[in-house]
Amino acid sequence: MKIGTSHDDPVECLRRHHNVPDYQAIWQDHVDPDNMTYEELLELGETVGTQNRGLSQELISLLPASKYKRSFFSRRKSRSERCVICQMEYKRGDRQITLPCKHIYHAGCGTKWLTINKACPICYSEVFVDASKH
Repeated sequence: MKIGTSHDDPVECLRRHHNVPDYQAIWQDHVDPDNMTYEELLELGETVGTQNRGLSQELISLLPASKYKRSFFSRRKSRSERCVICQMEYKRGDRQITLPCKHIYHAGCGTKWLTINKACPICYSEVFVDASKH
C-alpha cells in the first residue's frame, strides 16, 4: 500500500488515510486547531478521541471546604477577596474550597474548574500529583 507524500494539510492527510485497513489515523504533530473549520475540529475530535484531564468528584470532595467570613477589620475589599474563576466578590456564607497550594475559590467554581483541569488556575500546581493513579 502506497501512502501519499503530500502532508501540507494534516486534516486532508487524516481524511485520506482514514480508510486504512487497520483504521489507524496517520497525521502529523503540527496540526493547528486555530486554523481549522468547525467540521474539521469535530472530525479531529472523533479521530483523536477525548481524554479527561480533570479530577474525579471523589478527589475534589477530599479538598477542604469552608464558608467565607470577612474580617471585622477588613473594611476595604481587595482583589484577593474575589474568586479568580468567576471574578465575583465573596459574600458572607459563600462555600469555598481550598487547594493544597492555599488558593481559595467558590466551591462551585473550583469544582467545575477541577473537573476539566487538575491544576490550580493561579499557580498551575497540580492539585493531586498522583491523581492519575486513582
